[in-house]
Amino acid sequence: MKLSALWIVALLLVAATAATAAPGQQWILPIARLDGGGWTTIAGAGYGGSDAYYAYGMDGVRRVYWYLDAADIPTETVLYSIEVFIPTQSGGNNDWQPVESQIRGVDGEQYPIDSQIPWAGMWGTNHQYVGSDWGTPGTWKPAGPGPHAPESADFNAGANGKYMWLHKGSWLYAKWDFPWNIGRTWSALRITQIPEPSSFVALLAGLPALVLWRRKR
Repeated sequence: MKLSALWIVALLLVAATAATAAPGQQWILPIARLDGGGWTTIAGAGYGGSDAYYAYGMDGVRRVYWYLDAADIPTETVLYSIEVFIPTQSGGNNDWQPVESQIRGVDGEQYPIDSQIPWAGMWGTNHQYVGSDWGTPGTWKPAGPGPHAPESADFNAGANGKYMWLHKGSWLYAKWDFPWNIGRTWSALRITQIPEPSSFVALLAGLPALVLWRRKR
């Protein structure tokens, strides 16, 4: 059966959406910057034999940053899961610590609601952060769920509260600006683009209407 021009256009739109979304694609984010003091270098304990870095205590300045700066990271805002590489050696305590987003990167983030994050948020803000526990040395451990991350419906049941909206140029960071001591050794993060089926489903849902419109012409 010969496809109509309308169906060809629709199929091209589906293909273009799939090509742009690239769900499942992964990127490794090495540590890009260390702010503040009190750092201990753990030589060779990080991902791929890189150095890992440990810090302990309370510090209003100390932060570790990871940048979404790879050339092929999408410029549009999409959902990502975040995994933490657990260094092969620890510098001391292995405490829970959140990984937070700075969606505008060097330009910061608008607080309490940033328009670049397509999530209404909770508690009056849509700033995103997912908790990270220690795990088996030399492995990747998923961050989350929560405590403040989008409840994102996807193809994986029960995966809500584990993702972040990010785009090329965004930063991720962990900080020691809390009223309690944190001891943690950090290395690379791994982000994976998550399927966001809403646009795909909306496109498919609109096809019958397009067909009816075509038939009435």
